[in-house]
Amino acid sequence: MLALKQEAPMRTSPLKLASLILLASTALQAHAESPPIKPGLWEMTTVSREVNGKTMPDMSAQMAENMKKLPPEMRARMEEQMKARGVQMTPGAGGQMAVRMCITKDMLDRNQWQKTEGNCKNTEMSHSGATWSWKFSCTQPPSDGEGSTTFTSSDAYNSDIHINTQHNGQAQTMHMKHQAKWLGSDCGGLQPIKPMEPPAKP
Repeated sequence: MLALKQEAPMRTSPLKLASLILLASTALQAHAESPPIKPGLWEMTTVSREVNGKTMPDMSAQMAENMKKLPPEMRARMEEQMKARGVQMTPGAGGQMAVRMCITKDMLDRNQWQKTEGNCKNTEMSHSGATWSWKFSCTQPPSDGEGSTTFTSSDAYNSDIHINTQHNGQAQTMHMKHQAKWLGSDCGGLQPIKPMEPPAKP
């Protein structure tokens, strides 16, 4: 499970966006069974995002443009940080920014990616047919939530996730929907996904 740290909705960084998107794919992996998907290169795109019941504008295109404007050294460092975790940000359909990750057959067979990490844990897990559901809680920052993933085929799935947390001392809820598709068996040099480290204690 990924640790979450919420920022102001309009200031979500590429790394934070990747964390939130990957939360959906990581949480569903805590079942005893292996998810019915193919190993290889996967791409996930945010379909919608709401904060406190208000629909937020799609920021991925703006984020992609902002990354282009970063100094070359800073941009390279950010891209390397994400690649080191097995995450690659790339332009998606309609100008959106998508997240790519590599999932190996060994990870699926051995459930190596089915662990809760850092300060988050799964509290409930179940599935009915092609839909898998889960609940989770985290301690840094205090947050909890629930979600579901529906596998439409072995090379596509949709996720729906709700997160409850605190921002500047105020309760905040986030609702996100994602789509994921399999791009192929070759990850093109992208390393298998790695969990993000929990925030350092002050």
